[in-house]
Amino acid sequence: VGMFSLKMKSNRDKILESALMLFNRDGFVNVRLQHIADEAVVSVGNLAYHFPNKDAILLTIYEELARRQKELLAEYKVVPLFDNIDRLIRRTFRLQQDYIFFYLDTLELIRANTAIAEAHRQHISWQVAQLKAMYDFNAARGAMVAEPREGLFEQLALHFWTASDFWFTRELARGNPEFEEQAYRSALWALLLPYFTEMGMREYGQMLQSPYDFFF
Repeated sequence: VGMFSLKMKSNRDKILESALMLFNRDGFVNVRLQHIADEAVVSVGNLAYHFPNKDAILLTIYEELARRQKELLAEYKVVPLFDNIDRLIRRTFRLQQDYIFFYLDTLELIRANTAIAEAHRQHISWQVAQLKAMYDFNAARGAMVAEPREGLFEQLALHFWTASDFWFTRELARGNPEFEEQAYRSALWALLLPYFTEMGMREYGQMLQSPYDFFF
């Protein structure tokens, strides 16, 4: 974090920005309040004025992460054509990189913080419901098959959420520390491909061939 950029921000914002950087770099459990205060160039007393403990900082950072995720889903679920779903996947990858510590240590963090555990459970349920609505929309317009049996699209939404949120952990477990957006993108589309109709396969092929990065 640059000294000049820190001077332009409130102490509260400096603390949050510094904490996020340290959590991502060193892992939540390895960061102390003194480390955050030093990085933010504030006293521990000033830090404690804004946040009584490290868990309070974590909760604030989590709430910002959840807010940004909701904004992404709300933006693209209005008309979730394949192009929009692909942009959602790409932007989700980048968002998760911004908060990588949470995705690498999710279980440990929610076990240790009941407020985050409850908020995250509700957020997961909301995410899964939005994903299922996307599948229902694409089935209704003929790009995906009709739900083969009741409850299957909800299961698919759960699988999609799992593959998305735990992709970074999976890659590290497989010995792949280099996180590539294209690999993430392919892993998520692979879950949906078996449900495409002929129309859906054509649209998917066209999407892969058409550059649209200017939409980002």
